[in-house]
Formats: sequence, structure tokens, C-alpha cells
Amino acid sequence: LTNDHKFSRREALLAPGDPLYAQQAPSLAEFGFEESDIILCSFNQLYKIEPEVFGVWMDLLKAEPRAKLWLLRFSIQGAANLQKQAEKAGVDPNRIVAHDQFPRAREFRIKSLAHLFLDTPLFNAHTTGGDVLWAGIPVVTLPGENFAQRVAAGLLASAGAGLENTLIARTHDDYAALLLRLAARPNALAKIRSALEAAREAAPLFDTKLLTSHVEQGEKLMWEVYAAGEKPMHVIVHPRV
Repeated sequence: LTNDHKFSRREALLAPGDPLYAQQAPSLAEFGFEESDIILCSFNQLYKIEPEVFGVWMDLLKAEPRAKLWLLRFSIQGAANLQKQAEKAGVDPNRIVAHDQFPRAREFRIKSLAHLFLDTPLFNAHTTGGDVLWAGIPVVTLPGENFAQRVAAGLLASAGAGLENTLIARTHDDYAALLLRLAARPNALAKIRSALEAAREAAPLFDTKLLTSHVEQGEKLMWEVYAAGEKPMHVIVHPRV
């Protein structure tokens, strides 16, 4: 996970008074959205979207007619196949909006147009999760059993806004209900977004020095285990209080 956003991705923090703000500011119309749309995004690789979770997303679109699903077009055929599956599920395929990768200078500003990020339980967002949280987008995730299925929950726990109980689902049904509840409440999403934006510069998630320190402490502990002739074991680095 790259977490040097405070130094390398400051464009996400541009304020309206900044000369670069207007130059880089994206519009909804530029990306095929209307002011009334609820923009649900998943910028994960398409192979992470398995049928069960896609079915949940389609049920969400059918229940919330203002919603559109925003994906990245990593594969032309892959995006087209998802639109076909949406149509089979009774959803207008035009509500599945796919774009190519965004220019780096505007990437986070463009992604920030989204209202909610839908994580993929089979294989979570990793670097993408950190990126969207830095952009202020709330992330809903459902942790699984292995590492790749628990990354997004860890990102949320480190995002500094105290939103773990708000955005981390516990079961498949909870995940579906949480998405629907948030998509139907734009004002609640706006409050969550404000909390993420207020916390991000001080969040452990984006504290590169803290991450470096934790890695170094972990390596030191592992060396001490080896030097003592012990068998390999789990080491735990105490988090910042």
C-alpha cells in the first residue's frame, strides 16, 4: 500500500480559492452524470467482481432509481460483459458507467465525484482503497477470512474518522442493507465524507513515518526471535495510541 498521499497527492485538498482548483475541477456532465445521480463506484480491477456481489449491486440499483454504478474500464470486453449482465438482471445497462483510467493530475478530483465506494468482498481494494479514502469517499466493505479480504476494513480502522462501525458490514445481508441505507441517504453520506476529509491529514493510514516505524519495529522483533533461536512466530507491533 502506498500511503504518501500527504506529500504526493495534495491535489485532493485543493480549496475553491486555490488557482489550480478551477483548472482541475471536473464536472458531473463531463463524465456522463447528472446532478440528481447517486454515484456508486468500484474502481477495483474487474476480476474482483464476482457474481454474488454484482447481484447485490444490481438489487441496489433496482431499489434506488437515482443510483448509477461507476467502474474503470480495465478491459473493454469485461466492462461490456458487466453491462450485459446488468441488462439480464433487469437494470438499464446505461446505468453502468465505465471510463478509462483518469489523468494522474486530476485523478483524485475526478474520483471524488462519487458518493460511495462499493468494496469487493472476494478481494478487497488495497491501494485503490487508500486512494478513495484520501479523496474523501466513504467505503463500504465486508471482511472475509483471509488477508486479501480484510484489507479495506483495516484501511477504514486507520482512516482516523472512527467509522469502523458505520461502514464495515458483518454479513452478506448486512452488506446489502448497509449499501441500500447509505445510497438512500445522501445527507448521511455527506456527513461521513466530511468526517473523512477532516481526519485524513492526521490519520494513521496516511502517516508514512508511522508506517515506516512499524515496519522497522516488526523487522527488529523478527530478528530478535531468530537471534534467540526461537521458531518463527507472529509478531505484533503496538499501534499508535
